[in-house]
Amino acid sequence: MDKRIEQEKAITQQLRKIFKAIQAHSKSIEKSCGLSSVRLWMLFEISSTEGIKVSELASILSIHRSTCSNMLDKLEDKNLIYRKRSKTDQRAVHLYITQEGESILAKAPSHPEGKLSASLNKLSQEQLTDLEQSFGVLLEAHFQVLIELLPLAI
Repeated sequence: MDKRIEQEKAITQQLRKIFKAIQAHSKSIEKSCGLSSVRLWMLFEISSTEGIKVSELASILSIHRSTCSNMLDKLEDKNLIYRKRSKTDQRAVHLYITQEGESILAKAPSHPEGKLSASLNKLSQEQLTDLEQSFGVLLEAHFQVLIELLPLAI
């Protein structure tokens, strides 16, 4: 078998293992505290930065603002956070954690960003830089393929 094909298969398998590990960690978090890992991470960020804006939280989580807002609805329904409009700018909504939210964080099994962040922390600066650049190239190539396919779907 061609060395390149072997490398591509090995990388694909490694990525699948990473995804499975992330999913398993996420399930264990949900089982122990009743929140998905993303919602727990949201709660952590809100707790860490009192009065954080929805747009800032969305940026930290790398999700769209409307997606973030919808996810926050669930946290608010469970009385884990509350929102407050800015008095100076009615468009800005600030987020605050409740006591119930703090108690969920206190019993959370690990840092909300999860095992992946802890694993990345073990890499040397050079390894981290190489990985970041390689993933950047991979994402660029992947999105380029999607962009090229879009006209076919129309």
